[in-house]
Amino acid sequence: MPEENSPQLNDLLQQAQAARLANQLDLATRLLGVAFEKHPDALPVAKELALLHQQRGEWPEARDCLELILAQEPHNTQALNVMGQICQAQGRLPEALGHWQKAVEITPEYAEVWQNIGLAHEHLDQQPEAIAAHQQAVRLLPDNARAHRLLGMAQLDYGLLPAANHCFDRALALAPDDPENQWQHFFIRALAGDFPQAWPLYECRFQLPGRTTPKHDFPQPRWQGEQLPNQTLLLHAEQGFGDTLQMIRYLPRVSERIKRLILWAPEPLVPLLQTMPDIDEIVSRKTDTLSFDFHLPLMSLPGIFGDSLETIPKAVPYLGNPTPSAQPPRKVGLAWAGSGNQPLDRRSIPVTDLPPLLEAPVEWHSLQWGQAAPSPLQNHLRELTNFAATAELIRSLDLVISVDTAVAHLAGALGKPVWILLNPAPDWRWGHEGCTSPWYPTAQLHRRAPSQTWSQLLKSLSHKLGPVQP
Repeated sequence: MPEENSPQLNDLLQQAQAARLANQLDLATRLLGVAFEKHPDALPVAKELALLHQQRGEWPEARDCLELILAQEPHNTQALNVMGQICQAQGRLPEALGHWQKAVEITPEYAEVWQNIGLAHEHLDQQPEAIAAHQQAVRLLPDNARAHRLLGMAQLDYGLLPAANHCFDRALALAPDDPENQWQHFFIRALAGDFPQAWPLYECRFQLPGRTTPKHDFPQPRWQGEQLPNQTLLLHAEQGFGDTLQMIRYLPRVSERIKRLILWAPEPLVPLLQTMPDIDEIVSRKTDTLSFDFHLPLMSLPGIFGDSLETIPKAVPYLGNPTPSAQPPRKVGLAWAGSGNQPLDRRSIPVTDLPPLLEAPVEWHSLQWGQAAPSPLQNHLRELTNFAATAELIRSLDLVISVDTAVAHLAGALGKPVWILLNPAPDWRWGHEGCTSPWYPTAQLHRRAPSQTWSQLLKSLSHKLGPVQP
């Protein structure tokens, strides 16, 4: 195309690219509009338009541009990479993988694409393929901390802890100030139960956008565990509902050291928690009238007390009174899905995988918020208005079966027998092995192996509940 190398076109494209990279997208659009009007067939215009549409999240328009490019340059690996990213954004991961695989066949040294391939396989729960792709990226980028961290995360998800630990150590050595590397360093030590040494590392969570609630700019100092005989402490919830339910076990210990305790908790938890005797005041939002002398995030309490897994408060129930359960269980509650807030939700079980469990001859009750219950589960959607109502239902049951979500923590805090269903990449608090939890004495941990499906695990649990009636 003779006009592609004209000074006028190159100048417009350079200005448009600079505007796009500066996130001045309206200016970039105007400049590219002028370029397209004067040079409608110029391939460089189509390339820059594709990147602009991608940055705007305009996937169909970006795809049209890329198809035009690939029709003329089928071996353009940059276009193949971007096409894969657009397919991924549209939820078409297998198609994205096809474009990325073609790109690395053409250019085997394309490290960014190998990382994209690895992350896509992780989202598809194809861990061996993810590990192999990330190994290629590390080979090409031996001094890149992110490449080592991503490989370690894939290995960790597949249960390869020593290999993952090596990768995380390497990533931390390459970029010690990166909070993502600090987080993975904490996570693997916590997963191995290395407490209390791991607790100080946990404070890096406040530097991780999206992982926890924002750090509050309180003028008051953080509590360090000292005696406050004449002062008020504000404990504020963070992360999910389950995290709050897990850490309120510390309130009796805290109340021994302070005069007045205020708890700031999410509104759905307030009716449940407001009856706890150690709380002087509970609020669901911070107001100008809220007065306190010290503050602390709830999840920092184990570190404040320097607890190991042997010394954490274990007495249950620490919510309400104990309720007897039938042996064997006849009334069973089930929660099969998490909140959906996690970018990679491996903890939830598809409804289509539940039938093998539901064959068990028990009276089934749904504890799932926001989802209709499949047969034979009794639906309680209208009743589960908050955690107090959910607790009331749990007290009437003999057993709770739950994935790693707030219902599991609630059942454990109530001292109710609970089977917690864990995927092959569990959260740090459940450890990497074992069938019991130091956090909840009445819990049994049922771990899905990497080679096992949810249906297979649920089938084995169904047998534990009793033989299917003929």
